[in-house]
Amino acid sequence: MNYARTIDEIFSQFDGPKFSIKLWDREERLYGKTEPRAFALFIRDSRTAERLLTQGSLGFGESYMEGAVRIEGDIGAYLRLRYQSKRIKPSLQLTFITLMARMSTPHTRKSQIAYHYDLGNDFFGMFLDRETMSYSAGRYESGLENLDAAQKNKLKFVGEWMDLPRGSSVLDLGSGWGGFAEYAAEHFHWQMLGYSLSDAQLNYCRELVRESHLEKRISFEERDMVTNLPDRKFDGVTMIESIEHVGQKRLTPFLQDVKRVLNPGSPFVIQTSGRYVPRHLDRWTQKYVFPGGYLPTKDDLYTAAAQAGLLVEEFRDDTPDYVRTMSVWIKNLEEHRADIEKKFGEPFYRLWNLWMHGAKVNFEIEVMSLFRLRLRRPR
Repeated sequence: MNYARTIDEIFSQFDGPKFSIKLWDREERLYGKTEPRAFALFIRDSRTAERLLTQGSLGFGESYMEGAVRIEGDIGAYLRLRYQSKRIKPSLQLTFITLMARMSTPHTRKSQIAYHYDLGNDFFGMFLDRETMSYSAGRYESGLENLDAAQKNKLKFVGEWMDLPRGSSVLDLGSGWGGFAEYAAEHFHWQMLGYSLSDAQLNYCRELVRESHLEKRISFEERDMVTNLPDRKFDGVTMIESIEHVGQKRLTPFLQDVKRVLNPGSPFVIQTSGRYVPRHLDRWTQKYVFPGGYLPTKDDLYTAAAQAGLLVEEFRDDTPDYVRTMSVWIKNLEEHRADIEKKFGEPFYRLWNLWMHGAKVNFEIEVMSLFRLRLRRPR
């Protein structure tokens, strides 16, 4: 198979910034139109080229993790370029070579570990803010805040948006490292209950409560937030970037369960990565970063809320907040590259670096958005 010729056929159709591709024959091929040159893409061998042609995001992501594909320069420029691939006009040769490659490619692959919340608090501490350990977008009110200030702005905004009196009971579903629970208990004097299924997060949260001397206001439980909500009632519920774990089919019955635990007239505040147009997560992200995840659309959320009997009081699209947050996370991750590679290995670092850059590009080109909603159970 002449994969070099096929790759040339694909990339010669791209316009925009100049870039180069170096294949296993060591010849450098130049593409694009405008200076300066944005990046250089290195493809190790014909087997890697076959994976890129036939396995989409999974083939590219795994090849990048293994070092079979390298990008020197602006990785974001390359990831934005990939979205132009949908406009490629395939010739007969491109159609044939892609079909033949797919026929010769195994369709079953050995399952691998999906790295996420139980990687260890030290890893997440390398790129999250130091004080709240918020694994979610901050809120940049002036655009000049650092990450620590932006995350505190977000916690303050969520609390004020709920508008509850002192002593209110609040259920924090998917409580992460406990940043919101601690902030709400300390600043709003609420009784907080947080749910998580991550041992690493729960251990961190419980130590946080002890150090903050907030044992009388905060408790955390290991409980499935999707299928195991409590029987008691609450004055408010929060989900800060955890509703993505619910799934599209489960969304309406889940919101019905949330309504059941809310007192009449109580608020339900959601912050989530979402979309305006339905689209499943790519195969690489599903396998390595976010197994079982689904980013709800605005219509998904409105429809499920109506079916559950919840009122949507306010909807906000604050996507620029995630672009800024992700930019800082990337900077922090890259500053700790040596530490991460020493502890977890080079493929692991490349996995997270690729995911963060990819997520940032998705927010920049508005394939993904940051939604903030306030729902309410009617009185």
